[in-house]
Amino acid sequence: MVGQRQRQEYRLHELGDFLRTRRARLMPEAVGLPRGSRRKTPGLRRAEVAQMVGVSVDWYTWLEQGRPITPSTQVLERLVQTLRLDVNERTHLFLLAQQQPPPAQFLEPEIVSPALQHFLDQFGARPAFVSGRRWDILAWNDAGCALFGDYSQMTAPRERNTIWNIFTDPQARQFVVDWEEDARHLLAQFRSMYGRYPADAQLTELIHDLMLASPEFRAWWPDHEVQSGQEGRKALNHPQVGLLVFERLTFQVFDTPDLKVTVYTPLEEADTPRKLEQLLDQWHQHHGRQPHIPQAADNHPQAQRPEQDTVGLWLAQCGQRVEDAWVANSEVMTSYTNWCAAHGYTPKKAKGLSQALAAHGLEVGVRQWVYTGPGMRTKTRGVRGLRVHD
Repeated sequence: MVGQRQRQEYRLHELGDFLRTRRARLMPEAVGLPRGSRRKTPGLRRAEVAQMVGVSVDWYTWLEQGRPITPSTQVLERLVQTLRLDVNERTHLFLLAQQQPPPAQFLEPEIVSPALQHFLDQFGARPAFVSGRRWDILAWNDAGCALFGDYSQMTAPRERNTIWNIFTDPQARQFVVDWEEDARHLLAQFRSMYGRYPADAQLTELIHDLMLASPEFRAWWPDHEVQSGQEGRKALNHPQVGLLVFERLTFQVFDTPDLKVTVYTPLEEADTPRKLEQLLDQWHQHHGRQPHIPQAADNHPQAQRPEQDTVGLWLAQCGQRVEDAWVANSEVMTSYTNWCAAHGYTPKKAKGLSQALAAHGLEVGVRQWVYTGPGMRTKTRGVRGLRVHD
């Protein structure tokens, strides 16, 4: 009981600290309030937050003081709006206040960044693709098209949906070795993912249509089998080259956990690497394209396209999103320009870099104290939520 009470006190203390820091960073003019000449502390006052949320000043003060009160979901949502919290901060607030994640919000569009597409292209002869929350294929590389078909030409509804194809396409039963075992595994993984979006109308419609279209789906769905991860051996019976054997690995995108990257690494069994190269060569010849050859960046500088997202590529290799982390602008600029020089890119100037970082969802221009020597410190600007490494 003592340990439980201590954990409760710690959680409420963390909640109070979190609210104070979010309140302190929000300037009055950002919410339509006058700054005034007598304001001694940065950010909003408690009374101002309480008024906008619709609670008493005493009640909000108790919340920041870590008193044992449990705010309702409606009050927390008004706090999210008032304090301008982002998605991660909203989740953190609900976990501290109610010890459970917040209700599902409107699902954001699924967008594959240029950096992620570049990442797929670096796999060369290994088929790779990105799928979304409903298991639609959103992006791919050339090897993925050579193995599974030209995704860019698949325009019919659900033609690029993995779970729909595995259960409704007759050719899938011939293409996938041990179809039933593979289909059951995929269904269990799909079921695990579905639990995160129970209110998604399109997912509900997809499941309804699968129940009508596939006897196997209709029989297995009520079993409620769940499984995480998509990795292990994958055998395919390709109509042109015969048996192919891969090691399949799927992982989430850190910045956008709704997106998953799946990579098929050819194994030596059944002469798979040679057969896959043959399929890829045929695909390039048919489409009149040159193969994409990943190069060692230090030795083979790349020609920069005008639309190249160099900041996104640098973030993918040298940046790590860490909540509440902070890095000075000087460190960001040094790392970015060094990376561009090593990869043969022309770096953006400081203003362009800041704009690009903001477009990638980072908070720029955040002032913070830094130490310049023993007992000496100064305030400088930086980026919040980012950690930089070489």
